[in-house]
This record gives sequence, structure tokens and C-alpha cells, in this order.
Amino acid sequence: MDSDGLFLGLDLSTQQLKGIVIDSLGHILLETSIVFDSQFPKYQTTNGRHVNGSTVTAPVMMWVEAIDLVMSRLHEAGLTSRIRAISGAAQQHGSVYWSQQGIETIGKLDIQRSLHEQLAGAFAVLDSPVWEDSSTTEQCQRLEMWAGGSAELAKISGSAAFERFTAAQIMKIKDQNSDIWNHIARISLVSSFVASILSGALAPIDASDASGTNLYDIEAGQWSKTLCNAVDLGLLEMLGKVTMADQVVGTLTPYFAAKYGMSQCPVVSFTGDNPSAYAGFESMLTDADQLASVVSLGTSDTMLSPLTIYPYSSDDLAKDSEHIDGHVLQHPTVPNRYIAMLCYKNGSLAREWVRDNCLGANTSGSWTEFNQAAATGPLAPAAYGFYYLFREILPKGAIGIHRFEQTASTGDIVCPSGTQYKRVQEFSTTSDPRAILESQVMSMRLNYLRKSTKPLTAAIVTGGASVNPVLRQMVADVLGVPVFAVGLHGGTLAMPAYGAAVRALRYLEPSSVLEGNFVLEQVGWPDVDMFGVYSEAMADFEFLREQVTHQFVVVGC
Repeated sequence: MDSDGLFLGLDLSTQQLKGIVIDSLGHILLETSIVFDSQFPKYQTTNGRHVNGSTVTAPVMMWVEAIDLVMSRLHEAGLTSRIRAISGAAQQHGSVYWSQQGIETIGKLDIQRSLHEQLAGAFAVLDSPVWEDSSTTEQCQRLEMWAGGSAELAKISGSAAFERFTAAQIMKIKDQNSDIWNHIARISLVSSFVASILSGALAPIDASDASGTNLYDIEAGQWSKTLCNAVDLGLLEMLGKVTMADQVVGTLTPYFAAKYGMSQCPVVSFTGDNPSAYAGFESMLTDADQLASVVSLGTSDTMLSPLTIYPYSSDDLAKDSEHIDGHVLQHPTVPNRYIAMLCYKNGSLAREWVRDNCLGANTSGSWTEFNQAAATGPLAPAAYGFYYLFREILPKGAIGIHRFEQTASTGDIVCPSGTQYKRVQEFSTTSDPRAILESQVMSMRLNYLRKSTKPLTAAIVTGGASVNPVLRQMVADVLGVPVFAVGLHGGTLAMPAYGAAVRALRYLEPSSVLEGNFVLEQVGWPDVDMFGVYSEAMADFEFLREQVTHQFVVVGC
């Protein structure tokens, strides 16, 4: 073990480029961030991007400048000479379009000139489409038609067509400007773009990040020839090779090595921010906990869960392949494992709406009062609530507030269990705080069970709302697993960058044991009786959620 060696993890997110340097035990020695809006006002971005209606892009040259600047800051801190390996992460789905000039230039950079100056003609598209873009509905419809329907596309690529995914973005560029399209020599994802800049040659795309393109055949472990050729007969060559996130894609280019006093150390493949974060959390777990789900509770809620079997495999007859909600990604470092990514738009904003509007006239609308109301015990199966202030991702298209109460008389809805429910405008008691927490976590359990029959062993909660003790306990009781949160010892939670730094470390020191800033602390233990109640209630919950969802017809993707 090189006790003096350090390892760099980068994360190019929507709003900033973050760098984390760790030692061989995982201790964080330095964190630095380049915030795009404040650091580069000349690009006139808002939260790191340009928004024009449903079209959302980011200036690729802004990212180029940020890469040069973050390396400069590491040099100023006196750490660059000790860096032994580099890896990274980036926002998923975004794409970068290289000109032939750019491909040739990155391999012969001059340390006397800035990176920005030398790459002025490197890109055929100067504003890269990013994950917030929703302007490609027509392209999504064509893609699903070419694949033979949304279910067939999901079987191949892990997802039905989504407007933010890379395939539709590529199609839009080709549709709208043939001159630009003819100028494109190669296409990178944002993650492989950063790796390419650092290594001085086009880096292969990581398989997990490729899973967010609608072009990658996850079971086959390669680009789908059918889908790529449907977009363009030259697309396979433009996308290049695919690799795993723990593989070396090159060595640090002489430009950075000479300019910032670094060795030409290995550059380990970059991946998407969600897979990198998941791998970072996995690095903290014991082997017994390797079926742990990561539940991010924030403005939107996201659940990342391990899968040992590809859920849409024709050999896996136990699963219903019609349930194609959510996304399935290749695991970034384990070829025969996958990640289910479930995204829910109505997270903390919906919880805040209930806090502000449903606690009664004689309350102040505080989280203390919300938690007191929510901690009263199971509401299900006596009543269920569904709170979709914004058109939901899962279940797709659902919107509005929907409440149901069990009734002994003739109800509006009769579940397959025989239980009858009536729709109500308001609950007869102040039950909304409990109802929204139950509904949100039961949805996560339902969607996970549509992807896997394997029971989870643990859940790790993160995000702003993960500090709520009632919500943490709800996760434990509904999922039936112990719940952990990340305790910070002198660091901040930048898990995509930290996960990347760990991958860099473990490339050179595979058996390293982390003793660093991040530790998992148990914050919830499942109540066996509660878990039994929710398990019995799942069938009625699923039926009622389907009734709500079927009210809405979603046009497009």
C-alpha cells in the first residue's frame, strides 16, 4: 500500500464540477467545487444550463474550462503530485458531439495554452442536451415504433422511451440540422467526455451510463445494432466501445501531468452520477448487506435497488414484463448485476403541501406537528391517500389528490380482496401526514417488487428529508429492513465524487478497507407487526393506485 498516495474523484453535475481527494483509507483530504453560474458568468447559465421552453442544454466549453480550473485548484492545494489514480461521474443522459478536429486536438495539447483556447473547434454541437430536456416527444414515439413497442424497447434497453434519454436527443439533432450532423465524428456521454479530456483520447462509455441512452442492449452487454441502425447506420461507430466503470480507459494526458505537476496516472472509467453514488454507498456495506437499497428523499424521491437478475429477461418467467415503469441500469462494476432506478417527482414538495394545508386550522404547519400526526400508527388498510401535485413519473401521468376510505356499505371501488372503498374529499380524521408517507414508501416497495423477488436486506436513506425520524421509520416498517444513514466525520455528502474516488483507489488497491469520513449509522429498525400490516395491505394499495393511474392518458413518452 502506498500510504502517501491519493485518489481523485470528480463529479460533473448540472450546477457544478466537484472534486474529492481521498487517501488509501478513504479519508477526505480535500473537496473543491466549481459552481458554473458564479465562476463563468459569461455563459449566462441558470443553475448550470440554458432553458428555452422544453429545450434544456449546457455549454460544453463551460465544462471544458471547469475541468482545467479544478485541476488548477488541486495544484494550488499541493496535492497533485501525490495523485495515483483518477475516476469520476457525471450527470446522466447528456451527450457531447465531437468534431474530427476535436478528436485530433485532445491528443496533442500544448501546456502553454489554455484548454478552452485549444478546444475552440472541438465540438460540432456547442450546447449539449442535458437530462432536464423534454423536447423530444416525437423522437420517442418513433424510437418505440422502431423497437416494436415500449415493452420491447424496455426489454432491450432497460427503459421505455424517455425524452431526456440520449437516443431521442441524438435523433433530434439529426432531424433538425443535417449540416451539424455531418460534422459529428464521435458522440460521448458527459461522463466519457470528461474521461476523454483527461486521458487525451476518446474514452469508451461506461456500461451503466450507456443504460440511460435507450440504445444499449443490457442483457447482451453491447450497443443494440437494431436500435442504433434505426437512428443512423453510422451510429455504432460514432458511439464507440463500452466498458465497465472499474476498468482503466487511459492514462493522464501529458497536458495535465506537465502543467499541474502530476504523474501520468491511470484514468479509471467515468460513469453516471446515480450509478457512481450507488457504488459509493455499496463500498460502505458488509457482504451481508449487499441487497441494500439507497433511498434519496428530497424535492423528488429516488430509489436505487440491486437486482441479481435482469427483470425483463425472457428466461425470468416469474416476473411480469408488462411492468416497465422505472429504469434498469447495468451495475457499474459487476457484469451480472443490475440496478433498478425508480424516480418519483412528488417528494418533499408534496410532503410540505400536506404539512401546510392538511393539519387543521389551529396549527402552525410545523414539521413537529406533521410528525405527531404521522406517528399515530398504520392508516392502511383502513384508508389510502395519493398525493400528486405534479404529473408523476411513477405511476406515469398520475396527477391530483386522491383519498379512499374503507367502507362496509357499497363502495365506489371493490378490490380483488373483496374490500370496498369509497372516494372521499377529505379524511374523517387528520390522517393526511400518515397517508402521504405510507403512500410514498409503499409505492417504492410496489415498484421494486415488480423488478425483483429478492428481499432487500437494508435501506440507506439520504437527501434533505432523510433527517425526519418518522419518515425513516416508515421506510423501515414498509420495506421490512433496517435503515441506515450516512454519518459524516469532517466531510460532506458528495457521494458520486466519493464513489469515483473509491473506484480509483480500488483499481490500484483492490483489498483496501475504508476507514474514512463516511460511516453508516443505523437510524431505524423494522417493527415486525407493522411490516405484516403493510404486507397485507399491498394488494389493495396496488389496485387503488392503478385506479388512480388509469384516469389519465399520457400522450407521448
